[in-house]
Amino acid sequence: MRRKIASVSVLAVLAGLAFSAPAEAADDVRTVIRDGVVLQYHRVAKTSTPVKGTGATRSDFDGDGIDDVAATADPFQYVLPYSPTGVVAVRYSSAPQVDYFMGAFSSDGGCLCFGIALVAGDFNGDGYDDLAIGDSDEVDPSNRAHAGSVWVIPGSRTGLLVDSVRHFNQRSPGVPGDPENFDSFGAALAAGDINGDGRDDLAIGAFKESFGTKVEAGVVTVLFGGSGGLTGTGAQYFHQDQAAVPGTAERNDHFGWTLAIGKVNNDRYADLVIGTQNEDDGQAWNGSGMVTLMWGSAGGVQSTGATGVTGAAVHGATGHPDTVAWYLGEALAVGDVNGDGLGEVIAGAPLAQTTAINAGLIAVFTGRSGGLSSSAVRVITQRTAGVPGEPEADDRFGGTLAVGDVTGDGKADVLVGAPGETIVSATQAGVITLLKGSAAGLTGSGAQEFDQNHPVVPSARETGDYFGASVALLNLNGTGGLDAVVAATGEEVAGDLAGNGSGLMARFDGSTGGLVPQSTSWSGLSLRTDRIWPQSYGMRIAGPQSGGRLYF
Repeated sequence: MRRKIASVSVLAVLAGLAFSAPAEAADDVRTVIRDGVVLQYHRVAKTSTPVKGTGATRSDFDGDGIDDVAATADPFQYVLPYSPTGVVAVRYSSAPQVDYFMGAFSSDGGCLCFGIALVAGDFNGDGYDDLAIGDSDEVDPSNRAHAGSVWVIPGSRTGLLVDSVRHFNQRSPGVPGDPENFDSFGAALAAGDINGDGRDDLAIGAFKESFGTKVEAGVVTVLFGGSGGLTGTGAQYFHQDQAAVPGTAERNDHFGWTLAIGKVNNDRYADLVIGTQNEDDGQAWNGSGMVTLMWGSAGGVQSTGATGVTGAAVHGATGHPDTVAWYLGEALAVGDVNGDGLGEVIAGAPLAQTTAINAGLIAVFTGRSGGLSSSAVRVITQRTAGVPGEPEADDRFGGTLAVGDVTGDGKADVLVGAPGETIVSATQAGVITLLKGSAAGLTGSGAQEFDQNHPVVPSARETGDYFGASVALLNLNGTGGLDAVVAATGEEVAGDLAGNGSGLMARFDGSTGGLVPQSTSWSGLSLRTDRIWPQSYGMRIAGPQSGGRLYF
């Protein structure tokens, strides 16, 4: 999922670095140790004017009513106590600082996987969102297994509180399972209130967890929120060899590849949606992958009533015999797109065949008390009436998803990334499409498409930009409908070293007519300090769910 690097000497790395400091001097780097594992923390003061907003928020760490933006990047150049396994940068709307959180390589090497998943949720119910960071390759100090973990940093009026950070892996008290090599615990995350107690809970995917000979079958763990934050007490554990879970655990299924939490029926409990990316891979001609829905309840995730739909099962809803949903569930989200009080499950299949290979599609499962059904699904591609563009090889439409009310009409809209889209001669330039909710559900009517050659959108479309590599719908201006943040992880900006793009994130404001592009953007270079230079900035953006394929 992310490039592997060998074990490195920190001194050798530091000796080889030479670059100038930014305009603002950086404060010292701190290290925090939990369960024998190091978290590096770097704060840079900035000038800010406190703001206040209204409306729903999704990543408001400082509690001012406007969302803050946490995003993952690769550490390009750095001077740190430990060689970093990834960097998560947090830009606040009011708090007068930028925070950087970084993992630390062990002597065993591994991959740059800190921040492979990134979600925000209020796990302790104090009104401030907290940040959960997945590190799917973190080494367990006890047995040296590259098993993975999740770091959880609580929010406050002054921003995220690193001294109160908590650390979870499969050795933590109450957390089921054992840390084993390449489980990828923390590779997917989702936040939401499953048991209806007013505090968010956290679902954690370990899609490479094995059961005997069933290598990489996958599991999902749910940790519940409380007054003290997340806890392993009462944690739940799911896999496809349980009677409560549809399907059967098989080699390389990757159950838990993606996750989402949201209200699908009309009770007070959020429900858990699980993507099994490789379900039936190579076993059928008409589709693969699977989406599973499990109901929430006062006691947590219910052991009854779960439903699942495979990629093959939605083939009849495509309307075209040559449209095939391969690897359904590579991206997931939940939102009420028709305003009836029942949430739709949106599943991306960016490797779908829509005449062209890897052109991509999304499947919209109608919210209903009976769960998911192949008879209650609408498939949308770039040849659906009203949707801009044409399906072409490697577009990967549906590779990234965000769902929320952009227009302010009470119906959720769906922002779809196609990061592989070729525009004229610019391969993998990327586009985004906003599909608008309506009383009739999600259709192509009134859809908007943007690329980087659109007026106002920063920069220009270029080969390898991957515009739409990650997307989020957040409250960035404190009013009206939700706004969008869109990453172009391959973007090179003035000041970058050739071939080493810092990455860029562009802003779009919500309005009654849809998204309105802004000239505002942030690059990895703009977040460079005398300690760290983020590259491929925006690989993940914190929101309700995170996981799946990375584009950079």
